[in-house]
Amino acid sequence: MSRKQNIAIFASVILIGSTYLLFQQVSRIFGDTLGWYIGLVLYWLIWCGAFTLWLIGKQNLRRIIRPRRLTLPVFLLLMIPIVGSLSYKLIPGMDYGQEKFWLALMVISTALGNGFFEEVLWRGAYMELFPKNILFRIFWPSIWFALWHYVPASVSPGGNVIALMIGSGMFGFYLSYLAWKTNTIWWCIVAHIIGGSIMVI
Repeated sequence: MSRKQNIAIFASVILIGSTYLLFQQVSRIFGDTLGWYIGLVLYWLIWCGAFTLWLIGKQNLRRIIRPRRLTLPVFLLLMIPIVGSLSYKLIPGMDYGQEKFWLALMVISTALGNGFFEEVLWRGAYMELFPKNILFRIFWPSIWFALWHYVPASVSPGGNVIALMIGSGMFGFYLSYLAWKTNTIWWCIVAHIIGGSIMVI
């Protein structure tokens, strides 16, 4: 394995540890709600943005984000997050647990921020670095994507953290499969934006 592949594999552990400490610290300073949002933005900028850009480079990032033609099978795959997000309310504790005042900010954050930045890191980087390795292209980032959701949940009042992690893991596997089938993260970004928007409304 290359040096960057090894870094990508072990970075997940460091990412969770460092963002957990970050979320705890900013929540102590700014309170749970604002701390949650600040932690999320810093996670996007540092890990999902700068780290991924360093890991795979600007040209590769542009290439994997480039839209591909929407076919019927891809369209049907895009319906999965709509159905899944609408049915998440049947599972107790799957809500975000934030105050209604922050709802608009959450919709923008989840839909646009998570939809773009998380797909760049959790699907894009691993797709680029491990194009033929199913373990590290699909399973590894999906598991760590699920585990990462403990971090923001740790400062979010209420909610079922285990259910959130399981739901995120299932969504992560779906998104990794979508990236594998389409060979782009463009449709993953679209699916994540759709699913995230429905879940927080």
